Amino acid sequence: MEELDSARHDAIRHLSAAVADDRLPVEQFESRLALVRQAPNRASLEAIIADVLPTDGWTRPNLPARVAADRPGLRYDPLAPVEPAEVLRIATVMGSSKRAGSWTVPLRLELKVIMGEMVIDLRDAVFLSDVLEIDCRATMAQLTLIVPAGVQVENECEERMSTSTHSVRSARGANPLGLLIRITGRIRLSAIDIKEKRSSADEAQQPAWWQKLLPGT
Repeated sequence: MEELDSARHDAIRHLSAAVADDRLPVEQFESRLALVRQAPNRASLEAIIADVLPTDGWTRPNLPARVAADRPGLRYDPLAPVEPAEVLRIATVMGSSKRAGSWTVPLRLELKVIMGEMVIDLRDAVFLSDVLEIDCRATMAQLTLIVPAGVQVENECEERMSTSTHSVRSARGANPLGLLIRITGRIRLSAIDIKEKRSSADEAQQPAWWQKLLPGT
């Protein structure tokens, strides 16, 4: 019985990798997941995932950043030694993931989270363009986007049986950065939470009494 349970876990892992890499539609993932849970033996499991192969992901390296003199608070390096990636895909299925700290933002982010939780923190990221396109695909999930204080955010996601919030409380008084973040995609049975926050360095400089006025930020 333990051997069959282990085989089920392996099958679910292969299916999750396939849907994260767009090799398996979400609808098929859900139906196959039900079949995996009901499979009576290893042979049945192998038949269910016969066309699914494991994949390896990759990430872009971090680049050194400078702060633009005319846009304080925004990490921006137009003279970076390499061009930004056109697209970076980040996906999680039945789990949780977080991207934060100093990392180079591509021209377009494609996010997919299914039955899990994802946090994308852009406060200390390096931007090489004035416009960032983010495509979100969430199903039965929680997606949190933390953006630099002072950016312009346009949320154009198609939501069905979902909720979205946009908090600017901790960004009060921030100067406009000249950065546009446009969010599109489909949100199903999920919640998307957009938070505008100052960089971690700026937050560290705030006095303790100010931090107490911003609970939950």
